[in-house]
Amino acid sequence: MRHPLYIALLAGIVLSAAACTKEDPVEPESPIAETFSEWPAYKGIDYDFLQDYTMPEMPTKNMTGVVTGEAWRYDDGWFTFVQGKRANSLVKEKEASAKRMLQQLNEDFRYLREEMGWLPDRNAMEGYRSAVYLYGSGLSTDNEPNTATGGWQGSVYRNGKEYPMLLLSYYPVYCFDPACTYGDKDYHTYNVTHEGIHCIFSSRPGGKKISWFHEGCDVWLQRAMNIRRGTTAPKDIEFGWLASGTLLAPFIPIECYGGWKSDGTWGPPDWMLPSSGDNRRILGGVQYSEVFPSFLEISVGDGAIKWIWEHCQGYLLESLALSSPMGHDQVKRMILEFRSRVALCDLGIYSDAARKLSNQYFGTTVESEGSHKCLPWKMTPYVETYPVENGWIVPESSTLPGWTGANVIPIKVKGDKVTVSFEGTRWPSINGINEPLDLVCQLCWRTADGRPVYAQPFEGGDCTVSLEGQQPANGVIFAVVCNRTYRFKTELLKLKYWYKLKLGEGTDGTASTQVRWFNYDQKL
Repeated sequence: MRHPLYIALLAGIVLSAAACTKEDPVEPESPIAETFSEWPAYKGIDYDFLQDYTMPEMPTKNMTGVVTGEAWRYDDGWFTFVQGKRANSLVKEKEASAKRMLQQLNEDFRYLREEMGWLPDRNAMEGYRSAVYLYGSGLSTDNEPNTATGGWQGSVYRNGKEYPMLLLSYYPVYCFDPACTYGDKDYHTYNVTHEGIHCIFSSRPGGKKISWFHEGCDVWLQRAMNIRRGTTAPKDIEFGWLASGTLLAPFIPIECYGGWKSDGTWGPPDWMLPSSGDNRRILGGVQYSEVFPSFLEISVGDGAIKWIWEHCQGYLLESLALSSPMGHDQVKRMILEFRSRVALCDLGIYSDAARKLSNQYFGTTVESEGSHKCLPWKMTPYVETYPVENGWIVPESSTLPGWTGANVIPIKVKGDKVTVSFEGTRWPSINGINEPLDLVCQLCWRTADGRPVYAQPFEGGDCTVSLEGQQPANGVIFAVVCNRTYRFKTELLKLKYWYKLKLGEGTDGTASTQVRWFNYDQKL
């Protein structure tokens, strides 16, 4: 028989345990977030130019009287080439450079019209051949000597209306001559089509405040054309070197001409807007990156890109959100999807190109290329973090995301379940500017066999994900912190956004930012 005191002590222990449970309840476990590998389709935007226009017949006349000083002209199909009396002697007549150049232009732009549905430039739409003028040859287009080099899209004007045209020096034209031995001739002949695509874009009523998209979209369209007609094999797809800024500096805004400037501010969407400071090497040319238009192709479709050039009257993302069928919510989702896909190099047919270029430029030192000096920065898509109070970590301040920018934090994990906490905090006011927060966090990773995994995004609090059956390659997942602020105003050129993370159950600290974690098929 137990002693009464023992029974009383036992009862006291039970009561104490009950009281303790009542005062300090066990925190309920966070629900497991859903994960997915395929993003849902977008709704409502699939524009085709032929909804509003008829594709013109091949023109049979030239626009005359807009340029003086003409000495010789060569017509071929949809194009005409004009040179003045002081043309460089390297530019031969029909059987050499001019003929071969117009043959390439006719072939490329036939495919763009007939196979991809792009309207020709304003000249052809109004019944005139598209024009190529020889820069430095004595035409009224310029006053340069015939040894001047370069080539770009220019314009002529008739009755107050702008007509885009190609203005090319002897150098790219001579590169078409079989006798040419220039080491860079393939680059220059390829670039002639690039400038011709600018004429298409400049002829459309949309896209007047998106200089950054003029360049990157041009690069995308020419490459997409070559992929679809089979002149570029899927295994040979490559991004241009300036796309490295989009891949390895995701904190730079999407709509940015000039990138992360050496004074710490961002370049604006349109190069004509005022900006301060000098550009950084490589990142100063981020507007030539074709990554965002390539993403639009694989996730939204060509119709969205055509809508932009026909209907976009303001800045690109704002127009898509407020004027297109996409709407506000889909645009915000699209910004996050873009940043998370880039973090995983998950870009459809462009995935290998993204990884190849990331490997090529990872660790490259970026410094100022102008007079305004800045601290050197080594290219990495991952942001450094530092511990603060109560187990939270914060990012280093110089690479905080701008509007539509993102940070990618690599996190070491263990076990079958991981919890990460997130809190966005308003960046201190700069010159009285206080922008509302629109930060979101998404956990994502690749499995060792390459399968992308995305968790449902969260705007604050905890996110718990299960790793069962989807263990991350090299034991690392990524927290993508994305700024979905898309409505541009000049104040945003100086503004960056701050946040903090807490690494909970199943984590083992942050991973090194100097390791190429995007190489999921390697042991790192």
